[in-house]
Amino acid sequence: MKEISLTIPTTDGFDLSAILYEYSGQPKGVVQFNIGTGMRKEFYGNLARFIAEQGFIVCLWEYRGMGLSRPADKEVFSAITMQDWAKDMSEVLAFLEQRYPDWPKLMIGHSIGGQLLGLMANHAILKGVVLLTSSTGTWWRQTFPYRLKAFFFFNILSPLTAPYWGYLPAKRMKLMEDLPKGLIMEWRSWCNSENYLFDFLDKTIPQHYYNEVRLPIKSYWATDDPIANAHTVPALLKHFRNADIMNEALRPKDYRVKQLGHFGVFSRKFKDTIWKKITQDLEAMATKNHHYNNPALRRVNL
Repeated sequence: MKEISLTIPTTDGFDLSAILYEYSGQPKGVVQFNIGTGMRKEFYGNLARFIAEQGFIVCLWEYRGMGLSRPADKEVFSAITMQDWAKDMSEVLAFLEQRYPDWPKLMIGHSIGGQLLGLMANHAILKGVVLLTSSTGTWWRQTFPYRLKAFFFFNILSPLTAPYWGYLPAKRMKLMEDLPKGLIMEWRSWCNSENYLFDFLDKTIPQHYYNEVRLPIKSYWATDDPIANAHTVPALLKHFRNADIMNEALRPKDYRVKQLGHFGVFSRKFKDTIWKKITQDLEAMATKNHHYNNPALRRVNL
């Protein structure tokens, strides 16, 4: 396996930092790995390498403004939005289609990396998607007491800092990477709305394709995740009305751990269990016309 560090240029002038993990033999497919909000791509490196070792090409990358994709110009950084991240997802997929035209394209999306799938104009290139703890983000639909933290984050901390700094200084608070003002204020609006970003379709979000997504989607969520929970996960999935969805709950006790939460699935302790399941999903999706054929597709597996 080769690891190649590179930048992926966007059509509007950003350079997105990425790592390609290239399987040395004939690959089963090409996986675009979309990270979560405020994360660095290196956090996901172990899972990305594992998937590549099982026979895939994996592109692990960072949205504009995150990690090594952060522009030097403060005003440019401040103006980045969530919808820009959706454009980045489309740009990366176009890059992978051009670089690897002969292999099926797949996607893994953690959290926001799955939410924005329906904003990708070129989503039809994909053969399938695996969502990891991806859900809507309405703060009062998160479980107690985490919802109090979410309220403070979006309705006290963000409006007190982002308008004056030009960004949310989350890194110095050891919360996550700094978030641009445009992005955190747009995200704040979504998280303060009952139907999250879906209340803004055809309004502040003019282009969207959720009804057009006709892909097999495997969604994993942890039963102890305060963010992606039994309410917010199906609240996202129901908007992929024409997708072939299988939703699976991960219970900590089934994996002999005390907690999984929003980030636990990325621990190497799950390489022989959850990671194998993810790889099997990708292998199935890479085959021709994969379907789940589950009569209870949209039900939460509790």
